Formats: sequence, structure tokens, C-alpha cells
Amino acid sequence: MGRITQFAIENSRVTILVLACIVIVGIQAFLTMPSREDPEITVRDAQVSVYFPGMPVDQVENLIAKPLEKKINEIPEVSEINTTVKTGEVLIKPKVDDSYFDLAPIWQDLRNKMDDVIKDLPEGSIGPIVNDDFGRVSSATVSMTGDGFTMKELREIALYMQDRINAMDCVDKVDVMGIQEERVYLEINAARLAYYGFSFGSIVQELNDQNVVLPGGSINAEGRIIVIEPSGNFRTIEDIKNIQVQVPDTEQVVYLQDIADVRRSYVEPSEYAAFFNDRPAVILAISMVPRYNIEDFGQQVTTEIHELEKELPVGIELDYATYQPSLVKKAVDSAVNNLFQTVVVVLIVVIAFLGVRTGILVSTIVPLTVLLSFIVMGIWGIDLQRMSIAAIIISLGLLVDNGIVITEDMQRRLDMGVNKKEAAVNAAQSLGVPLLTSSLTTILAFMPLMLADDVSGEYLRSLSQVVIIALLSSWFLAMFAAPTFCYWFLDEKKQVKAAEQKPSSYNSRMYVVYRAILEMLMRYRVRFIAFLGAALILAVNGFSLIPKQMMPYSDRNQFLVYIDMPAGTHIDETTKVTRRLTRWLSDSQANPDIQSNIAYMGYGGPRFFLTLTPPNPSNNVAFLVVNTNVTEEVVPAMAKVDSFILENLPEARGRSKRMSLGAGEIGIVEYKITGEDVTELYRIARSIENEMNGISGTVDVKNDWNEPVIRTRVEVDQDRARRAGVTSKSIANALNAYFEGVQISDFREGDKIIPIVVQGDETRDDWSGLRTLPIRAENGESVTLMQIADFKSYIAPGKLIRQDQERTLTVSCLHTTMQAAELHTLLWPFIQTLTLPEGYDIDVGGEIENSEKGNSALAANLPYALLGMIVLLVIQFNSFRRPAIIMLTIPLVIIGAVLGLLVSNAFLSFTAILGIYSLVGIIMNNGIVLIDRIDLERTRGLRVREAIFEACQARLRPILITTLTTILGLVPLALFGGAMWYPMAWAIMGGLAVGTILTLGFVPVLYSLFFTET
Repeated sequence: MGRITQFAIENSRVTILVLACIVIVGIQAFLTMPSREDPEITVRDAQVSVYFPGMPVDQVENLIAKPLEKKINEIPEVSEINTTVKTGEVLIKPKVDDSYFDLAPIWQDLRNKMDDVIKDLPEGSIGPIVNDDFGRVSSATVSMTGDGFTMKELREIALYMQDRINAMDCVDKVDVMGIQEERVYLEINAARLAYYGFSFGSIVQELNDQNVVLPGGSINAEGRIIVIEPSGNFRTIEDIKNIQVQVPDTEQVVYLQDIADVRRSYVEPSEYAAFFNDRPAVILAISMVPRYNIEDFGQQVTTEIHELEKELPVGIELDYATYQPSLVKKAVDSAVNNLFQTVVVVLIVVIAFLGVRTGILVSTIVPLTVLLSFIVMGIWGIDLQRMSIAAIIISLGLLVDNGIVITEDMQRRLDMGVNKKEAAVNAAQSLGVPLLTSSLTTILAFMPLMLADDVSGEYLRSLSQVVIIALLSSWFLAMFAAPTFCYWFLDEKKQVKAAEQKPSSYNSRMYVVYRAILEMLMRYRVRFIAFLGAALILAVNGFSLIPKQMMPYSDRNQFLVYIDMPAGTHIDETTKVTRRLTRWLSDSQANPDIQSNIAYMGYGGPRFFLTLTPPNPSNNVAFLVVNTNVTEEVVPAMAKVDSFILENLPEARGRSKRMSLGAGEIGIVEYKITGEDVTELYRIARSIENEMNGISGTVDVKNDWNEPVIRTRVEVDQDRARRAGVTSKSIANALNAYFEGVQISDFREGDKIIPIVVQGDETRDDWSGLRTLPIRAENGESVTLMQIADFKSYIAPGKLIRQDQERTLTVSCLHTTMQAAELHTLLWPFIQTLTLPEGYDIDVGGEIENSEKGNSALAANLPYALLGMIVLLVIQFNSFRRPAIIMLTIPLVIIGAVLGLLVSNAFLSFTAILGIYSLVGIIMNNGIVLIDRIDLERTRGLRVREAIFEACQARLRPILITTLTTILGLVPLALFGGAMWYPMAWAIMGGLAVGTILTLGFVPVLYSLFFTET
């Protein structure tokens, strides 16, 4: 290791050049590094959808969902299959195991499997349709509104904007939402059909025959090919109205307008409508090119939007519904400020303890290490985001330690009369391997984060990577730069204030007190160890007193609102009810704290936040994003919204929700009931719901199957149908056409194609319309449906949810004050008392499940990390007893961490657990340097007890400096880092403060027990 230092000293110009490059390139890397709010997570979900209009839920499940699930289950990489079954449709979300990152071949395999299964689906099925772009995040969503403009005009403008924005280099894709497509509706009255003897089938066939755009062939005329084009397609709406249809069994013809209302309109019911501030809107969801700087993206898109505003017609307004760049800038700026505050604190502490000259030399290593880390981060492809910046902050205390140790040792050698070059080289030679070992043990403590095989591991991976980068960069600069700086600026044989002092100088109050305490501990070694054991047991039990929350809420000035109408609600009714809320939200006098709101009817809009999963499309749901002026207004605004929904939307279940930083919703308790019988599943669910409602403070108690709905089954009497010459297929086709509508052709207007849809008129919503629906018989005559079928009403689920090929009904709730873990503690004893029939089971979901998965993923690699630490320590000390002493110090961090969390009233969150993990490496470092010094003193001829006292006094000051530096360096993170880092900062500060103090007593006591005088 001394060769690195020797090279740096002997080649000063190269050293200066290398350090200058680190500064220049590091600053450039920092300024140009792509930034994002949080680490990128691979969304491993896809969507497979199949439609069969009108098919009952149980038939969709058996005939469509099960064959699809069986085929998807053949894909070995798929770990979960979540299925939603509704009348006429099925939506399946296969999830790939977290260990896979190259998803393209997996999704291609999924497409191939879905192509194979088509032949097994009922005739008339639409799909399977595979969407593997489910995880795309819209970095900006632009709302376009225009009072007085038709949807047709808004559509044309939106498509023009889409082309313009798509052409930008920073834009990956632009999706347009909220456009209502046009249709030509032929609404036929069943009574008129019956009067003329028509059936739906005959009308559909007649219209199909009269609107053709097919090749008519060609003729060879004297060597030239002349194409024959038949003319028969509709050119105007009047063409459609004036279609002549022959009355069955007569020579009479009637015009289509005599039996049908022909009109050009927009899709009914409306599909995927959006409202911005209660105004109909078209939404452009803009996705950014991967690894593009989001601030540059925001500036370029905003500039383009302003240019478009100048070109668009007067009255068209463009607004940002969601805008990621500003939120990312706010988050990154906050994290960077915390970083710089921490660096300043560290520099001040080091200079205060080591003196100006030595302090400055040591402190210089810190910014150099940070800049070198930025360079390597850029090479490794790590963005500037919440986790990567926090990793540097966590590492700062460790970074200083390397510089302090090298500088002290070199100063000690100078005081002994060694020349500067020899002192520098020998210091690096003797400490290079121990410091590298210390760094590697800390790196191993963070390795489980990087290797965790789940989403939380992917989220935290960059933190582990940056810690590795920072520690190795620090070690390199401690070998390369720190001795060189000392060689350049320290004087030979000049006494300076340093942490390394001679035995005769250990006379200050701090050393006197420490010696007295150490003397007492050495006398009562067994009692001291027993005391630590009892304290550790109390600390472990103290975990139960700490409130638990896996991930905190986001500090965005946004919140979400979910509106759920009863199952079976028409989309028009959902829109009508939801707009009462949007109208109120858009009232600036009633809600001056609300900046804007965007509402999506029947769907969840674009994914604008990585961990956000929009609700599945359904006619009875609406989803809102509400932007407040500042973050502090979010919670009060949510309370107002919840109150308004309760008082003014009695027909809906609605609630507001803060956005969280984790993948799941915070605070939600879920119980997943699996079984086969629908009635039994509902019975068990009702029992759990009643228990939830019995706990004061629980809200939003619900199950994901919604309420059962009344359905009508048309039961065809096959004998009567056969005598009438009617087939089941013709009945199904007629019902589908009358109630759902069927596309029979296209109406062409220039380059635009508008579907022509035949459906029943307004009488289709009348019970009598169903009974008198004319059905075409084989002989050309028509019979009414009631002549060949009976009608029976029954109660059925609004939808079925299946997980991993089993029916699964999930019951969930929230609590106004309790965390999920506390609420689960109250509910679980009751659930365990439930008597479940054979084949039924109840599993925990929600935040509890996510937390258990995350912690298990982290713990899975912990034994390997510990084994790696032991191997390193055995290699370092060539001993088993010394590594055993160091490993026994690890549990001590729990005592201080629990105290820190209890005193600060912080949550035992995922980041708090992360802080406890990081403490392992820090405490081990203290043990390593302490034992290394004891061994050094023994080699100088001191007895074990004398060596212990001499080494402990020599290492007291450096250990305290490193500890204090780390603790004070985390203060900005604790005060200004937000809810994400508050628990972690206090866990580390508490664990380090108490753990270091205990280590300074525990290590020497254990050493005296393990190594007796000979």
C-alpha cells in the first residue's frame, strides 16, 4: 500500500494533475448528472385483457380467465397472477419475479402464449390484448381545455400537439387521453322492427352488404391493367338514412330512417373522460427518454408548450396537470442541501478537534472523496436521487476516519524524528491493509441491501452502491492524497496538536475519567457483561414500543382521491357524482389552498409517479389528483375533501390518500381470503368487516369484490327455440347488438374512419324492450324473445378477483391514528378464532405483507455478509478470538438504536432498519482499530492489561472524533431530511452514541477475558 503513497510523493506533478482532474471532472459530473426524485424501479407487471360483451361473470371466469391463467402459469419467470373478472371482460396482471431485469423476452413469451390460447377461447372473444408498457411513467401531463370547442376540434389539436412533442429529442412517448371518439349510431326501436317483421340480424346483414370497400378485380384491356372499383360505401349521413331495406316476405321497401334514428355523436357511454378543474379536457401524457436530465426535459417541454400556445386557436388553454421536474428539483435540491450542510458540519468538527492545519489537511479528503464518488457514479450509471445522496451523507463520518488515522500515524512518526517521506510511506504501509479491511467490512454490512431480491432491494441498491464507491474512494485518497498533503504541509519534528499523544500527555479530564471508568469495568467484568446482556434484552423488547411504518408519506404538494360507486353503476352516473366534487375543488373561494385538480372517469389516467398503480378501468370508479399550493396544505385539504365527500356524495364511497414513497399504501391492513364458494367467501369477509367496524377509528372498511349486484339471466327454452327455428347463437347476437351495440361498418370522411354502430334505442333500458326483442328465425320470420326464453333475476358478485388461480376476496381498512402493525395486532387474534371450512385460508396483505417481504429479502443475504466479515477479520488478525470480540460488539448497536428511536418518537421504518444495518460496519471499525492498537502495544513489550489501557487511551480521541463527526453530520438529515430519513438518522445517531461508549468498555473487557496474562 505504501507504493501508492510513494508514487504520489515522488511524482508531485502527476499527483496535482490527478487531484485537479478529480475536482474538475467531479464538478462537471455533478452538474450534468441525471437527477430524479427516487431510484428507478423496474415495473415487472403486464396486462392481458379479453372482452366478450354480455358474458356473465361465472362464464368469463371458467371459459376465459382460467385458460389464460393456466397458459400464463407456464411462463417460469412469472411469480404472481392477479386476475379481475367482470361481466364481459377479464383483466390479468402477470408479475415477473423481482430477480429478472431483462423483461423483453419474457413479454414476448407472454405474447406467444396468448396467441396459442386464442383457439381455446369462446368464439366472439376480443383479445387477448397484451400491454407490456404498464410501467411507463409520464414525467409531465398537459391538460388541454377549450370552452366552445367540440371534442372533434380538441382531438385534432391534441393529435397535432402529440406529433410536435413526440419529435423532441428528450421525449420518449406521448399518449393522448380523454379524447371521445366519434360514432355513427343507428338506434333501432324494437317495436318498429316487430311491426315490419325485421330482426336485428337481418338489419345488420343488410347494412353490411350495402357498405363495401373491397377490390372488385381488374381486366386486361389491350395489355393494360384496369382496376375495377365497386362503389357502395357511405359518403354522407344522408346516405345511411336513405338505405332501402326490403320488408321480409314482401316487395315493400322502407328507408332505414323509418325504423332507426341515425345520428353522428361521440362514444356512448363516454370512455375515459378527463376533467381539469371541472372542465372537459384532453390529456397529453409525456414520457421522458431514459436517463435524460429531468430538469432539462422540463425546460425544453415547457418551451415547446409556450410555442404551441402561440399557434393554437384563441380559447385553447394548456396547463400542467402533473409536472415531475419541479417536484424532482425540490427533492434533489433538498437532499443536496443536506449533503452540503453535512460536509460543512464535518469540516468544522474535524478542525475543532485536530487544529487548523491538521484539520484542514484531513478535511480536504472529504470534498475530494465526494467529487470522486460523483465521477464513479456517472460511470456506473447511478443518478442523483434521494438514495444516492443519502448514501454519501451516511458515509461522511467513515470517510473522515481514514484521513484522521493516516494523519495521526504520520504525525506520530514525525514526532519521533522520522523524515517526512519515510513517515508518509510507512504510515500508509502499516495502515493500508487495516483501513481497507475496515472499509470492506462496512461494505459487507451494506451488501445485503444491494443483493436483496425484491423491489425494496432495487429501491435501495443505489444506496449500497454509492456507499461502496464512497468508502473505496476514501481509502484510495487516504493512501494517495492524505500522506501527500501531510508531506507537503506538515513540518518535521514539530509538535502539533494531534489525536495521537504520548502516554505522559494523557492527563486531561477526559482521559482521567475514561481511565477511572475502565478501571472499574475491568474489576467488575462479569457484572458489566451481564448488565449489557440485560440492556440488550430490554432493547430487543423495546422494539415493540416503537410505532412501525414501512415507508413514509411523500412530501409532494399532491394527494389522491378515490371515488367508488356501487358495482354496476353507469359511467354517466359516476361522472355526474364525481363532478360535484371537482366543481367544489375548482372553486377558488371555497378552496384557496387548491392549485388544480384533474379527474379521470372510469380509469386511473397515466402513471405519473413510479410507485403509483392507477385503479383498473371500471365504470363505477373515478380517480383524482389534487395539487395544493404547498406541501403543508395537503393534510388539511385532505380532511376537507373527506368531509365534503361524506356530506355531499352519499351514494359514493370516497377517500383521499397521501402519496407514499413505498410500493404499497401506508397504513392499510388487508386480509386475503381464498376459497371457492362465493357465498362462503362473502360470509367470512362480512365477519372480518364487522370486527373492523367495531374498532373505534377504523375507516374505509371494504372488500375488493364490491357489493353483489342483481343480474338477469335469459334462459332459452331449447324446445321452444327449436320449434321456432331460432338458434342460441342468433339469440346471443341479437342481445349483444341490441344492448351493447355492434359495429357493422365504417363511415369514411377523408382520412378519418368512424365506426357505424347498431344498437337499440332508449327503450333498451326498459324491461319491456328486452322481452319484446325480435329474433330472426331460420325461415326469415321473427319471434319475440319472450316466446322462446324465460327471464330470471339473481344476485351475483360485481366482480371476482383471483390470485394465483384461486378466488381471493380481500378485506381491508385504515385507521385514523393507528399504524398498520398496531391495527393488525388488534384484528389478528379475532381472525385466528374464525372457523374456516376445508380449502379456505386467510393470509395477511397490505403494508404488513410488504414489510415482511422487504425485511426477509434484506435478511436473506445477511448471513453471507456476516460470514464475509468474519473471513476478512480472520485474514486481518490471523486469529479467531479477535474476530469473535469484534463480532460480539455488533448487538450493542441495538441498544442505542432503540433508545434513539424512542427518544425521537420516530417510526421503526424501512430506513430505520437500514440505519441499524449501517451501524454494524461503523461499530466494527471501532473494534478493529482498537484491537489492532492493543496488539501493537503488546508487540512493544507491554503486558495485556497495560496494552489495553495504553491502546484505549490512544484510540479514545480518534474514535470519539469519528463518532461525533458522524453524529453531527447526520443532524441536518434528521432536521431537514424529511420523514424518509428522520428515523434512519436517529437510529444511527442513537446507536452510534451509545454503541461507541459501550464499545470503548466492552472491547477491552472482552479482550482481557479472551487474552489472559502469560
